[in-house]
Amino acid sequence: MDLKKLTVFLTVADYGNFTKAGEDLGYTQSGITQMMKSLEQEVGFPLFIKRHHGVTLTNEGKALLPAIRNLLSASESLKQEISFMKGAKKGTIKIGSYISCAIHWLPEIINNFQKEYPEILFDIIEGDERDLADWVENHKVDIGFTSYQPNQNYKFIPVFDDSMYAVMHKEHPFAQYDEIPIEWYENTPFVVSEYTYVNEVHRLLKKYKVKPDIKYTMSNDFSILSMVEHNLGISILPGMILRGRTGNFEARPLKPRAYRRLGMAISSSDELSPALKIFIKYAQDYLLD
Repeated sequence: MDLKKLTVFLTVADYGNFTKAGEDLGYTQSGITQMMKSLEQEVGFPLFIKRHHGVTLTNEGKALLPAIRNLLSASESLKQEISFMKGAKKGTIKIGSYISCAIHWLPEIINNFQKEYPEILFDIIEGDERDLADWVENHKVDIGFTSYQPNQNYKFIPVFDDSMYAVMHKEHPFAQYDEIPIEWYENTPFVVSEYTYVNEVHRLLKKYKVKPDIKYTMSNDFSILSMVEHNLGISILPGMILRGRTGNFEARPLKPRAYRRLGMAISSSDELSPALKIFIKYAQDYLLD
């Protein structure tokens, strides 16, 4: 089976749109359409359902998706092995990351790495805990910079314990205290990220059986911080989000102290490409220094 067609298939599946996939890969829409028709003829069933603004996968297409990602991931690893044997050291590393790790960690790690390996390219996408677990397990990314989550089907390499902080407007009554007991959040106007069962803040509140008065649910931590700065509620945010930021807010340690364990998630130690093995070593040297 033509790996080029499979690459196009994954790109169309990710974008949900033939035109956008073509723009990304350098093909015309008609070229993408012809390749996908050819692939459907090969497999013997439809892969896409046409919608008003794009396409979605059929049930059969969804079923094939993990196997195709695994195949293309193995193909990339093989190409890198051959490249490294020839001394060329070429390839691509696909990274999934929290936005905070992408801001504070990845630029320096990649900068150091590419001084020695300038022909290794990077494809970086940002997501939350649930996204990253799925991306790593299904080989959409080679490595995820995320927090430790129990009962996940990937190998986790811990590198940093990130403190969680109470965050409030500068004029909020809590701002006069040096630390904020977690029970003070009970029935307090609260701004929080969307619920997922693996989200650290929701887990923390559940652990201590605290139920704040959730006023606003936001899609990312920076939006939460903006709401806090406008005195629309208080929140709990990780230190990495607050690092280097100033504004109309105050941050205080929680009581008892709370952390999220950050690190690198990989599907398996046995499936690492040559470039990824080296990159992990660079990341560990930088983060554990």
